[in-house]
Amino acid sequence: MLYRRSASRTRKRIKLTALALAIISVAFIAATLSGCNATKTVAGTALGSYYSVEYSGKNVDDQIKAFMADVDLNFAAEGTGDIGKINAAPKGEPVKVGETTFALLELVFEISEKSGGAFNPAAFPLTELWHFSPSNYIGAAKSIPDAEDIAETLKISSVAMFSLDKTALTVTKLVDGAALDAGAIGKGFAADRIFEIIGGSGIVDAGGTFRVSEPVKMYIQNPRGSDYVAEATVSNIAVATSGDYQRYYFVDGKRIHHILAPDGYPAGYFSEDPVVSVTVTGGSAAVCDALSTALMVTGYSPESAELTAYYECQALLFTETGYYEIGDSPFEVVSGEKLN
Repeated sequence: MLYRRSASRTRKRIKLTALALAIISVAFIAATLSGCNATKTVAGTALGSYYSVEYSGKNVDDQIKAFMADVDLNFAAEGTGDIGKINAAPKGEPVKVGETTFALLELVFEISEKSGGAFNPAAFPLTELWHFSPSNYIGAAKSIPDAEDIAETLKISSVAMFSLDKTALTVTKLVDGAALDAGAIGKGFAADRIFEIIGGSGIVDAGGTFRVSEPVKMYIQNPRGSDYVAEATVSNIAVATSGDYQRYYFVDGKRIHHILAPDGYPAGYFSEDPVVSVTVTGGSAAVCDALSTALMVTGYSPESAELTAYYECQALLFTETGYYEIGDSPFEVVSGEKLN
């Protein structure tokens, strides 16, 4: 989870909400943003969460709001926007999308391939099956899906079920029932674009996924508590966190969460010490966003190290019993035993 608090609050006063994400960002270390213009702030809701932007220079509030309204519409898996239209279309029918949506899909398909499907933007049929979609998530269930239903749904839950035409800016579904979901990267993608709009100087917080130029103090939320497990002062960086405590329910005492693995089950479902939180830092908020999801699936492994190195990122992975570090993360862990 990522959320922000003022520098004056004490650790004991941290309070979480259902919308809070897993990193706490404390206000600027510097008194103002670079340049002599006054700091501006624009905030709103989009992509099922909030966004907040602090910047100086030319006023681009209206441009930011318009962009966020556009991606809120077009990145939604359900509705009348670009991805919603793709998901509703029958197989074989090309769906024209905007340049922004197409750029998003090119990136998610690339990361899906690089991660061996650990990051899967085509897992929406599985998301619906496990009752984690926006329209059927109630945070409770009496049972998990049958193995047979999971196996059948897996057959249509792959990026191989879609064809992209860059010249025509169209997306074609190859089998009925296939569906896309940008939820694991949309906020990061938006953060990168907003960062460009403000001229690459400021703080962009897109639902807890950050892209910052100025020094900011951040804390990684304890996945099983209200305190924090790591801290850092970062600048000129993107930061994103995924965890099993953002959307979940319990069945027979077992936590069932929304990040689904290539076997069709929640990541770590069969592990004795599953990864419960991943924080990724790097140059792109979209990539950090996607990799934080992918590493929830791959855990601490050679595949995880190769993936983070390819995108020049670093990661901290927390399990129930400790943590792993991949690369030279800027975060200093204050609670937990190192496992590697």
